[in-house]
Amino acid sequence: MDAGRAPVMAVANGIGEVERKVQKSYWEEHSKDLTVESMMLDSRAADLDKEERPEILSLLPSYKGKSVLELGAGIGRFTGDLAKEAGHVLALDFIESVIKKNESINGHNKNITFMCADVTSPDLKIEDNSFDLIFSNWLLVYLSDEEVEKLVAKMVKWLKVGGHIFFRESCFHQSGDSKRKVNPTHYREPRFYTKVILQALCFQSISTSRVECCLQYTFQRYLS
Repeated sequence: MDAGRAPVMAVANGIGEVERKVQKSYWEEHSKDLTVESMMLDSRAADLDKEERPEILSLLPSYKGKSVLELGAGIGRFTGDLAKEAGHVLALDFIESVIKKNESINGHNKNITFMCADVTSPDLKIEDNSFDLIFSNWLLVYLSDEEVEKLVAKMVKWLKVGGHIFFRESCFHQSGDSKRKVNPTHYREPRFYTKVILQALCFQSISTSRVECCLQYTFQRYLS
């Protein structure tokens, strides 16, 4: 196995198999160019990225020297910036060509591990209490409701005590000007994510302070 590379994980089977096939096909189609424009599904992506990426990063809690899990890392729009402050970053994406592109861009950072894996896969093994920050940008909209519920429950377990979950999602309508034959994106009202987070916390009897960043920043700033 190459340095900095974790094993490829299988795609989830069972009830979510059709959903996973649809989403993988969708992203294989839209990630052929491996550019920020294709990843953001917008011809204006370069300008948008310059404006919004610093703002998004400014909303994160301090993670200097800490462990970060980046879910849906893509070609590395945020990966390199996260690595500048973090002690270690595990960057994960389910499209092999995409995570390889990320590695080609950010692989010089020795504190990043790159993994090709589907976040819904039962084969994805991440230890509980292992990350200080779990970060994702436009990931949950590509999961079914049930997959979101299961993933959030896992994310809460993966957090260290005092850790934070930060995710940012599109709600209500499609973003970007890229033409799409189909659009399997799940646009949801913010209250859905609030409900899922609170259910996961209540089920596991964990304080809401553990996801303070998610509730305070993501929902108020980006999902309101």
